[in-house]
Amino acid sequence: MTGPLDGNHYEVLGLDPRASGERIEKAYRFHAELYDDAALATYSLLEPDEVRAARIRIREAYDVLSDPARRHEYDIGLGLARADEPLLRFEPPAPATPATPAEAAAESRRSVPHAPARERLSGPVTGSVLRQFREERGVGLHEIATVSKVGVRFLEYIEQDRHSDLPAPVYLRGFLQEYARCLGLEPQTTADAYLARVPKQG
Repeated sequence: MTGPLDGNHYEVLGLDPRASGERIEKAYRFHAELYDDAALATYSLLEPDEVRAARIRIREAYDVLSDPARRHEYDIGLGLARADEPLLRFEPPAPATPATPAEAAAESRRSVPHAPARERLSGPVTGSVLRQFREERGVGLHEIATVSKVGVRFLEYIEQDRHSDLPAPVYLRGFLQEYARCLGLEPQTTADAYLARVPKQG
């Protein structure tokens, strides 16, 4: 049986082969956090040796894909590029400009707090129901990702009901609970209601 870290470097980081340098950086940070000692993926779920192996695999993928020359050579080996093609060049992200006190205060007001869990959704809880609830409150997925530490990619999969692309239920439950907390929903009942509609993995 293969796992999420058994594929090629792009698959390990959940990337398209044409991903930009910025996307590679973001994917690496997400996966490094996912296998951090305090993360949902490692809390009483994985053996220490499994966590160490995952970290090594993630770092290996990042080291190759973040280096244009090594990435080009790797792409040739995968049949994604030809030796006579120019290297992909990525511009590093521009450094953020220091915020003025007023800008910092405005940004703080825009951030999503872990709102008190109090509201319950009536009826079936699907991805479209969650998305509608979120949009009605004017909250962006990136804001939830920043607060919850759940990757935007997985939040999108949840809202799109892409069940086959979602992680195992034990991880998904944690993601759903964090999503719910950010929107002021009751975490446990929200997660239970969504998971009730996810097909059982064979």
